[in-house]
Amino acid sequence: MNRREALRRIVVIGGGPTGWCAAIGFSRALPGAEVTLLALPPPPDALADRLPAIGPDAIAMLAEMGVDETALIASGAATHRVGERFAWGGDPFAIGDGGGVPSLAGAALHQLWLTHGEGAFGALVPGAVLAEAERFVHPVDDPRSLLSCIDYHLRLDGTKATPVFAQVAAAARIRVAPVVSIAVERAGDTIAAIEAGGTRWTADLFVDASGPAALLAPPDTRWIDWSDSLSVDRLLLKVEGARPSPVDRYEVTGSGWAARWPSGTQTLAAFAYSSATTTDARARRQFGDGERIVVWARRRAQPYAGNVLALGDAAVATGPLGWWGLPLALSNLSLALELMPARTSEPLLIAEYNRRATLRADRIHAYIAAFYLAGTRRSGDFWHAMRTRAAPDELATALAQFGQRGTLPPLEEEMVPRAQWRQALIGLGLRPVRHDPVALSIPRASATASLAQLRAAVASLPGQLPPYPAYLAAMMRETR
Repeated sequence: MNRREALRRIVVIGGGPTGWCAAIGFSRALPGAEVTLLALPPPPDALADRLPAIGPDAIAMLAEMGVDETALIASGAATHRVGERFAWGGDPFAIGDGGGVPSLAGAALHQLWLTHGEGAFGALVPGAVLAEAERFVHPVDDPRSLLSCIDYHLRLDGTKATPVFAQVAAAARIRVAPVVSIAVERAGDTIAAIEAGGTRWTADLFVDASGPAALLAPPDTRWIDWSDSLSVDRLLLKVEGARPSPVDRYEVTGSGWAARWPSGTQTLAAFAYSSATTTDARARRQFGDGERIVVWARRRAQPYAGNVLALGDAAVATGPLGWWGLPLALSNLSLALELMPARTSEPLLIAEYNRRATLRADRIHAYIAAFYLAGTRRSGDFWHAMRTRAAPDELATALAQFGQRGTLPPLEEEMVPRAQWRQALIGLGLRPVRHDPVALSIPRASATASLAQLRAAVASLPGQLPPYPAYLAAMMRETR
């Protein structure tokens, strides 16, 4: 903050996890500032708040902010996710969290498997095998253990997490004002004030975490449309009985895809489709009754403009596949805290934030688009319409390079771990036309023996662990 005047007053709009985290983050970073959260209820289509997950970086970030994993688990607000399973038109496959085993016998593991391997690649990935077996354990520190190669996400229940966030916010002296609506008073390219609950709120910085409505965005805001590559624009969602599991499940249908997202107290069943190929009535005949949610696929060209920083669905909407909304929001919150705006407008800082934040959004867009555009051909009206769609440039580059040599291009502001990218592309059916020279140089007998040994070691992991409901129950008992 050298020779710059620090922010004195920050107002955050949005009562979902995105808004709470933004308020707590700015309060911790600027203990002398006055931070107010206008806790507007999150709308149904704010998927960053409705389907919130946090990955390893965000878990560490929240812990530094005072939001501890044990508190979230103890309150029933969080469960663990070690991987995702896809029945996606070809052979089913799982994608495990964590870096996995990076190399074996002197070659990159995936290259060794592509050159000499048999069976499923996922059988060599500890996180994927645990996901298939519905087992979970926290990663261990011993690098000799395969359990050091896994990682995990926390799925959050936004409603149950709110008291945890509120307790931390109270300790940080954040002013929380529940409101049902707001009115925006503009002054040129900035916001002069917000009126809510009979009070006029002014600030040096406004944070828009209001969801896709982006209530603080000016009417001429430019959006980058992703609907060609992320064509799901409707979601049916219903609540089923609890069956705690550390794996999310996805399955292709002719009209789109279905999912089951378990938590500690309920399971969310979902049906995602496109209104261009499936009517709501037809979707309900296939899936049954459920809450109908409009799904957005887009990002703002400039998520930080004037004195407004947009986070969550107010800045970028990636759809429901993978629950990427909150991880991206918290990544960009971390970026904002790193760059730290000042009271006076700084065009270079704003431009740098926008450059890096939009790159991060584009990274996630490319990854999700791979599930719609890459690999095994899938049947049905939805998938037939996708066959003529062009891949976004970043995905096209990744597919071309992986398709040639089994490698991925280096990227700035990478959001999706390379191990996860490789698991996805292999699972989707992509195979490079050229084998890796290093893998080719390894004698086949030696390579297959090493792969078999690793496969057996990974296969033994689930038998060493209790079923996830028992693990979760034990953790909840320990936190009381």
